[in-house]
Amino acid sequence: MDFGIFNLVNRRGRDQDPGALIHESARQTRQAEQAGFGISWFAEHHYSNYSLTPSPLLMIAHCAATTSRIRLGSGVVLGCLYEPARFVGEVAYTDQLCEGRLVLGVGSGYQAHELARFGVDLEHARERTDDMLDILDRAFADGVAEYNGRHFTLPRTELSVPAFRKEGPAIWLAGNSPDSCAIAARHGYPLFSSGFGMPIKVLADVRGHFARAWQEAGRQPAAMHYGVLRFGYVTDDRGEALRFADNAQYQLRMSRFLRKGQTSLDSAFLPEEPFQGEASPEEIARRNPIGSPAEVVDKILAEIEATGPHHFGFIMSMGGMRHAEIMRSIDRFGADVIPAVNKALASQGSAAAAQ
Repeated sequence: MDFGIFNLVNRRGRDQDPGALIHESARQTRQAEQAGFGISWFAEHHYSNYSLTPSPLLMIAHCAATTSRIRLGSGVVLGCLYEPARFVGEVAYTDQLCEGRLVLGVGSGYQAHELARFGVDLEHARERTDDMLDILDRAFADGVAEYNGRHFTLPRTELSVPAFRKEGPAIWLAGNSPDSCAIAARHGYPLFSSGFGMPIKVLADVRGHFARAWQEAGRQPAAMHYGVLRFGYVTDDRGEALRFADNAQYQLRMSRFLRKGQTSLDSAFLPEEPFQGEASPEEIARRNPIGSPAEVVDKILAEIEATGPHHFGFIMSMGGMRHAEIMRSIDRFGADVIPAVNKALASQGSAAAAQ
C-alpha cells in the first residue's frame, strides 16, 4: 500500500506564526520520507487561515531540494485559476527540479471567495479545469501545447523545458462527484477522493462510480487507480487522540463555512461555526484511522477492504496540533503502522493465491 501525508497547513490560533507553520510542513515532509511514506501532498488555497499554501508547486520545488525519494504532490492545484502558457511551463520545470517525483493533483476548487480573487466564477471552475487538463495532456504527449477551447486559447507552443520523463508527470484528479469520476476516467487519471469525517461507505460508493466510469470509458480495470484521503493520527494517549479529532472538527467547520458560496470574507480568520449534523470529536476518532497503532492498523485494513484504494493519504497537521506531536505520529506510522498494514496485506494476498 502506498501511503502519503497531506499538508493543509491551516492556522487555528493567531499566536501561531505562519512562517513557522510553513517550515514545519517542510520538516514533516522530510520526516515522512524517512518514515517510509510514498507521497507528501500540498494543498492550494488563498486568503484565509483554512490553508496557508498559495502555490503547491513552489512548496514542492522547495522540498525537492531537501528530499530524495518521496514523491511530491499537489493536492491540488486549482486548474481553473491558471494561465495555460505559464502553468504548463512551470509544471514541466517543477518536474525537472523533482527529477520526476512530481505528482500533479488537479482540482477545480469549491471556495467562491478565493476563485473570485482571480476573476473566476465558481460556476465556470469545472469547465476551466477540464480545459486545462486537455492542455496538459496535449503538451506532455509530444512537447507541444496548442489549444482553442471554451475558456482558454493557446497558440502552438513548443516546450523549451520538457517534463523529466517523456510521458510527463503523473496527473491525478481530485473529487468525489460522478462528474469527477467521469472526467478522471476519460483522461485515464487516478482519482483522489476526500473522506475526512465521512463514513467508509461514502468512499466505497465513490469508488463504485469511478469503476463504472472507467469501464464505460473503455479502459482496462487493472489500470484504474484510486486514492483516499482521511484524518490520521497515531498515539496511545486517548486525550491526545480526541484533541486531534477536535482539530479535525475545526477543519471541517472551516470547510463547511467556505462552501456557503460567499465571494468576500470579513476576516482572513474564519469563524468556528458548528453545523447541523456535524460529527463529534469522538465520532471523528471512531470513523478515521486515529488512535493506538493497533487501532489505526485495524481501521486502515477495514477501509482497504471496503474501498479498495491504491493510495492512502492522511491529514495529520491541523489546527492547534504541535509540531513535535505531528512528527511523533509520523514516526509511529512508519515504525508501527505501515509495516503492519503491508504485512497483513501480503498475508491476505498469499492466502488468496493459495485458494
